Parts: sequence; structure tokens; C-alpha cells
Amino acid sequence: MQRRPIRSSSLKAVGYNAATLTLEIEYRHGGLVRYTGVPAATYEALLQVPGKAMFVEQVVERGGYGREQVRG
Repeated sequence: MQRRPIRSSSLKAVGYNAATLTLEIEYRHGGLVRYTGVPAATYEALLQVPGKAMFVEQVVERGGYGREQVRG
């Protein structure tokens, strides 16, 4: 999946696959987390909000989506 760099103090890049509703979050510390069942609207909102790390914590993490820790 192609990930795009984003402006965030703790997030490095995000990627989204609309066909599989899969969101990937790459952290600056090297971690990579994959979420499944994420609507495109949630991904688009993530790109727009100023507090991206907080959005991931409050909306994505608590959204009930499938979560896989891909690395560290």
C-alpha cells in the first residue's frame, strides 16, 4: 500500500485502500498499524484534522475497526 507523508509530531505517514477499507498508520518511532473496515470518510477526515494523532487515538482506535500491529 502506498503511504503518504503527513504533518504530525508522532505520525509519519498514512495509507488507505478504498477497495479493502484498509487504513495504515506509520509512526515516527517506526511502528506500523493496519486497521480494517475503515470507511473512506474516516480516512479523509484524518487527512483534514489538525490533531492527527489525537484523531487516531479518539476516532480510529475507538471505532471498533480490526487492528493489526504490523511492526513495532
